[in-house]
Amino acid sequence: MLEIEMIVDSKNRVGEVPVWSPRDRKVWWIDVRQPRIQSFDPDTGNFETFLTGGKALGSYAIREKGGFMLAQEDGLHAFDPANGERELLTDPETDLPDNRLNDGRCDRRGRFWLGSMNDTQRTDDGNFYSVGTDFSIAKWFDGINIPNGVCFSPDDKTMYFADTPKKMIWAFDFDIDEGRISNRRIFADLKDAPGRPDGSTVDAEGFVWNAEFAGHRIVRYAPDGRVDRVIDMPVTNITCVGFGGDNLDQLYITTAWQGLSEEQREKEPHAGALFRTEVGVRGLPEPMFAG
Repeated sequence: MLEIEMIVDSKNRVGEVPVWSPRDRKVWWIDVRQPRIQSFDPDTGNFETFLTGGKALGSYAIREKGGFMLAQEDGLHAFDPANGERELLTDPETDLPDNRLNDGRCDRRGRFWLGSMNDTQRTDDGNFYSVGTDFSIAKWFDGINIPNGVCFSPDDKTMYFADTPKKMIWAFDFDIDEGRISNRRIFADLKDAPGRPDGSTVDAEGFVWNAEFAGHRIVRYAPDGRVDRVIDMPVTNITCVGFGGDNLDQLYITTAWQGLSEEQREKEPHAGALFRTEVGVRGLPEPMFAG
C-alpha cells in the first residue's frame, strides 16, 4: 500500500502550487487565502513562512534572476522573501476590479501562462493570458470560472488547462517557439468523478497528475486522457501536486481546509497540510520565469 506522509502541518486555508527549487533544494508552496509563500527543507526539516501582502495569492513562479513573481488580485508582483518587498511588475486586468489572477505555470522558454477569475460573483468572467519575458501580455481566451491545472507535456507540444467548477480538463496544441496555443479539445471529463479538477503536473513519461478538490484523491491520466491510476488521500480537498527531491521522484501534495464543516475539520485535522509520497515515476524540472 502506498504510504502518504504528512510532512508539514501548515494548516493552509488553501495550500497550492508545490514547486521544487534546485537552487536551494527546498519545496515551495503558497496559501491562496492567507497570502503567504512557504518553504520546506527536506534535509533539515525546517519550515518557513513569508507573508506576501495582498488579499489573495493565486500562483507564483520562481524567477531566474532571484526571488519570485506572484500572481495576485492586483497584478503580477516581484517578491523577495529576504526582505518582504513586493513590487508591481504588470497588471493585465486593471479594468476588472472583481477579478484576481489564479493558477499559472512557466513554459520552458520562461514565459508565464495563467488564468484569472471573478472572485466576487464566481461567474464566467475569467481570462487566460501569457506573460512574455519582457512582460508583454497576450490574451488567449475568456469565459473562465476558476482556472487551474496549467501544465505542459515533456515534448512542449501540448498545454493542459482545467476549469474547476466545469469539471473539465482541456488540451491545446502548443507552439513553444511562437508562444501560441490552438486546437482546444477535451482531455478529461470529470462529470462523474467525486471531485473537481484542481492543480496538475506532468511527469517525465508524459502522464498528467491532477489533484481532485473535494474528491479525496489524485488521478494520473495517460496522454490520451485515459485514467491510469488513482491515489486515495486522507483529506478531502486536494489542491495541487508537484514532483520534488534531487531526483524529482517524490510527489508533493498541497491541501485545503476551506469549504469543510467544523465536523469535517475535526475528522481531518491535517486538512491544509503538505503531504508527500513516492509513486515510482519522476517529474520534470520546473521552469523559471525569465523576466
